[in-house]
Amino acid sequence: MLEQSVNLFNAPEKPKSEKCSKSHRILSRAYDAANEFLTQFRNARKDSGPGSVKDTHQDILRAMLVFACAGFDSCLKRLLEDALEAVINADQKAEEAFTESVKRKVPDIERSRDLLAKVLTAKDPRKQLVREVLSDHLGESLQSVSQYARVLAAFNVQIADKKRLACLKEAFEARNFIIHEMDIDFSQKKRSRRQRNEDAMTEMTRTVLTTAYDLLSAVDTKLRD
Repeated sequence: MLEQSVNLFNAPEKPKSEKCSKSHRILSRAYDAANEFLTQFRNARKDSGPGSVKDTHQDILRAMLVFACAGFDSCLKRLLEDALEAVINADQKAEEAFTESVKRKVPDIERSRDLLAKVLTAKDPRKQLVREVLSDHLGESLQSVSQYARVLAAFNVQIADKKRLACLKEAFEARNFIIHEMDIDFSQKKRSRRQRNEDAMTEMTRTVLTTAYDLLSAVDTKLRD
C-alpha cells in the first residue's frame, strides 16, 4: 500500500506582518516539496522490497535537500527585499549594521564615485543606499553559513546555535556536491556516488527549512513590536 503524503513538520505559521507574507509563501512551498519528496522516497522503497537503497531512490532524497536549500535562498532574498528597510528603520542595531555596510563601500574610490552620484541624484538618498546594500546580498547565493550570518547581522537577529550551524553547513556542502558534481565521489575508482540515507537527509532538510522559518519569524516579530 502506498503511503499517504507525510508531514516532515507542520507548515510554517502565517506571519502577522504583510512584509513577511511573500517569504512565507515561498517557504511553505518548500515545506510542501520536502514532504512530497519524502513520501515518494518511502513509497519507492516499499515498491522495491528489502535491500540496500538504490541510487534512484537516493536521487529523491537529493532532490528533497536541493529543493529545501533553494527555498531557503529564495525565502531569505525575498525577506531582504521586502522587510530589511523596515527593520533598519525600526531597529537601532540593524541600522548600525546598515551604516557599516555602507562604510565598506566607500574605500573603493571608483565605486564610491558611482555610489555618491547615485545617492546625490536619487529622490530618496536613504532608499538608494538600502538598494545598494540589498544588491550585495541578492547578488550572491545565500546557501552558505557565512552568507546566512550576514543576513542575520543585517536584521540584527541572533538565533543560530553551534549545533544547528554545523548541520546547516553539512546540508549546504551536501547540496553543493549534488548540484555541482552529481554527488560522485571521485576518490573511488569507479566514480561511485556518495551514499545518502533517509535519516541524515531528512535531518539536513529539516534544519534548512526550520532555520529559514526561525529567521522569518524573528523578522515578523520585529515588525510587529
